[in-house]
Amino acid sequence: MGCKNGGEQNADEKTELGKSVIDILKEEDPDDIKDEQGQEEEIHNLDYYQKKLEAEEEAELRKYSNSANYATDIFKLLNDIRQKPNEYANFIEDSMEYINETYDKEKQGKKIIFKKQLNVLLKTGEPAFRHAAKILKKMEPLEPFLFRDDLCVPLPSESELSNKNYLKNKIANMRMNRKVDAFFKDMIKNPEVSALLLIVDDNGVNNGKRRDIILRKEIKYVGISAGVIGDNFVAYFAFSR
Repeated sequence: MGCKNGGEQNADEKTELGKSVIDILKEEDPDDIKDEQGQEEEIHNLDYYQKKLEAEEEAELRKYSNSANYATDIFKLLNDIRQKPNEYANFIEDSMEYINETYDKEKQGKKIIFKKQLNVLLKTGEPAFRHAAKILKKMEPLEPFLFRDDLCVPLPSESELSNKNYLKNKIANMRMNRKVDAFFKDMIKNPEVSALLLIVDDNGVNNGKRRDIILRKEIKYVGISAGVIGDNFVAYFAFSR
């Protein structure tokens, strides 16, 4: 699956959600964090645990550094959503507990903290989650997507990064050979989080448009390519009838 060769993640592997620095501290051996009187020591070096989290994030980035891993997982997730919309609606509602309502003055919006230290800016937060769940609860199951390699947009090489029209030209060339109903990109490297936020679609830019494409009955085909460009993960999605 995907536009490049690479290993696949076990489909049964479960994603651990919501782990923070404090959670990691709690998981340490109690004997390692207590003094001789059995009292918990004051932990001064949180930098160590923060670096530990960052190392895990880097390992995950490497894991999804090619389209095979990410594309396989998110393709399955999108089809699960289409085929079992009512079940996924429950997952959306359960995921609301990971919304952090702290207001970001600089970006003027709420944040969701979902899986470790992943901060994703939302526009409205909980109302958008409830709205997406309501839509899915009213849906009938849809046919799964079929994967098409000719809908995969290749990632730019280093020499192509400076070309501001790279994506525009690639999509235009693709449309010469077949109809492309929609194209969008995502930069969340965890497929489970990516799928969730594509369906909630509360980034203040798309406002449900990506969700509408994923849940549109007439859309039958998808191509997904993903990888690391510079220091950033990116995934391209193209859809067709």
